[in-house]
Amino acid sequence: MMKKLVLIIACAALWSACKNEIALVQPDKFAEHSGSGVMTMSGIVLANDSAFNVVNYAGSGTAGQSNGTAGSPLTATFDAPEGLVFDSNGNMFVADRDNHVIRKITPSGTVSLFAGVMGLSGAQNGTLGTGRFYSPIRLAIDDADNLYVADRDNARIRKVTPAGVISTIAGTTAGTGSTQFDWPIDVAVTGDGTKVYVADSKNHRIQKITLSAGTWTTSLLAGTTTAEYQNGTGTAARFNFPSGVALDNSGNIIVADRMNNCVRKVTTAGVVTLLAGVPELPSGYSLDAPRLKAKMGQPFGVTVANDGCIYITDIEFHTIRRLNAEGFLSTVAGSGTAGSASGDFATFNIPTSIVIDNSGNFYVADINNNKIRKMVPTDRALQYTHGWNKSTPHPGVTWYYFSGNRFFLPSTQTNEIQYVNVLDIDLSLNNLDFKQVDSLQKSTLTNVIGTPTTAVAALSGTFATVMPSPSGPNKKYCAFLRNNGVTYWDSNIYTTSSYWVYHEGMFYVNADNTMGMEASNMAQNPFSPTLRKYMMSGAPLLIANSTIIEKPGSPAWASVNLQEHIRESTASRSVVAIPTINNHLLLIVAEGKVPGATYCTPIPRGYGMTTADLAQFVKRYFNAKGALNLDGGGSASLHLKNHGSGGGGTFGVISNPAWGGGSCPAGGSAFANQRNYMQDAIVIYPN
Repeated sequence: MMKKLVLIIACAALWSACKNEIALVQPDKFAEHSGSGVMTMSGIVLANDSAFNVVNYAGSGTAGQSNGTAGSPLTATFDAPEGLVFDSNGNMFVADRDNHVIRKITPSGTVSLFAGVMGLSGAQNGTLGTGRFYSPIRLAIDDADNLYVADRDNARIRKVTPAGVISTIAGTTAGTGSTQFDWPIDVAVTGDGTKVYVADSKNHRIQKITLSAGTWTTSLLAGTTTAEYQNGTGTAARFNFPSGVALDNSGNIIVADRMNNCVRKVTTAGVVTLLAGVPELPSGYSLDAPRLKAKMGQPFGVTVANDGCIYITDIEFHTIRRLNAEGFLSTVAGSGTAGSASGDFATFNIPTSIVIDNSGNFYVADINNNKIRKMVPTDRALQYTHGWNKSTPHPGVTWYYFSGNRFFLPSTQTNEIQYVNVLDIDLSLNNLDFKQVDSLQKSTLTNVIGTPTTAVAALSGTFATVMPSPSGPNKKYCAFLRNNGVTYWDSNIYTTSSYWVYHEGMFYVNADNTMGMEASNMAQNPFSPTLRKYMMSGAPLLIANSTIIEKPGSPAWASVNLQEHIRESTASRSVVAIPTINNHLLLIVAEGKVPGATYCTPIPRGYGMTTADLAQFVKRYFNAKGALNLDGGGSASLHLKNHGSGGGGTFGVISNPAWGGGSCPAGGSAFANQRNYMQDAIVIYPN
């Protein structure tokens, strides 16, 4: 038994609307998108980036005008804070919409009035106390720290100098003319301050304001005054209440096309293309998926991080979405319903804008909560948010469970229902053993590792192969197992089996307690020449050195069809994974959409995930450096002391997707099939 196993895998580095007025935009359609009666969103955070813990940053939650106590921004009050931006000194500026002012929050937490007259609307230019706004809604800032304000109800774009002097650079009264705006609700500006892009929402177009020789000129970049969806150039393109604009790292304009339920990209030449989402999707559904499969409610605000990831506020589902460099759209915060909870399972109430400070923290204008929320990047083994259940049944053992259809499966191009159990094992408090379970002698796994042992958790490994006559004996070992320097079996059916031929991957622990995954070289002792102190094989290998393993590419398999069947079956699957969190190990079972059933033949009938699905799933949501599918296409069981069937001091079975044979799918009990023919298991003992 190994004591206090220490991982040496490096942690992944962390990189780095509107109350009732929204209904006025388009009452009939907004009623469809109001969020009432829709399914609860259960988003999962993309682990290749960071997850977030949400805390309150500014605002008491009560609408008001108070600056509060200096250094304590939570004591201040706002009235529909909607736009946020940082200057070069780390000051945050807030478009306090219904107070008709711009507020300033210093890095030390002092809130003050920066521009406008508190509580009084107007269109006057001038200094603090003279200049006025009428529902200033969103902000942008140039490299000289000049602010640009979408002054919504004045139908104007305003500029505010660092000294707080307000001027008007475009717009007069609301209208459809070439120099007019109708509900301009977001702005983006180039660093030199010479080009300002405007989401002219009720005119369904993107306008450009250009500064040349001291004069501002307004022109059309893309769209017309007709609300539709259409890609194209200039007036050939169509938007439907565009609500958010931001510049990406190449100077393109990223647009939250709100009522088209998507995000668009506009080049500086006015060429419009779809970036993410399913345009004109009916209301009431949301899905984390590759960018052109993903589904959004009402994307309202956008911002682009230095690494190119695009963050989107979805005011229908009260969530923050992220489009990463790989083109996957995921939910990083929010539950799908309105709320004000903080923490890992945070909720928002119409989040409209999101900005990033110089330390990589994110801030959200949570308008109906009258708060500004702070999203702090965190590093954790499972990059989860809503939809998961979390508990700590034993010291150093965190149990996560998910049931639902949030996981997009590449094999089916859909989000099938999945039942996923994960045990996150902190090996500073626990140690593990590779247990020999001789299935030729023992009938079930619990007969070997149940009470009276001190073990608190276990994941069963691969099962013994049924050999065809006359190759006998009837069952042979198909795994490679080595425990504390002793080899118990070495895949001794490598030439004659009609089923398993080789295991492709090995989870190993060296004598110095370093651990990892490696691929088989397809020899009889497949993981030569180095015999590690602890070794346990499985198939297929999913991830090695943070790289997804697509296929072994070896002719050594007796049957290519069999090999591909194992990989492509939509089966219940068990996984041991090494996350990027030092001193942790993950034990995972993804059961598929029918409890108690796994795969069927012929392909593609079945339940669960293919190995390609599973590799993407583990990499995306667990950020694993290595992952091995212990069972290559069947079932396996996950055990947790005092939980599940067989509890009360024994190894309760919390995941048991047993395939009983015969008709498909088959039910089977918690003690069926896989646990009847088990070879080995990873067992967790407290220190």
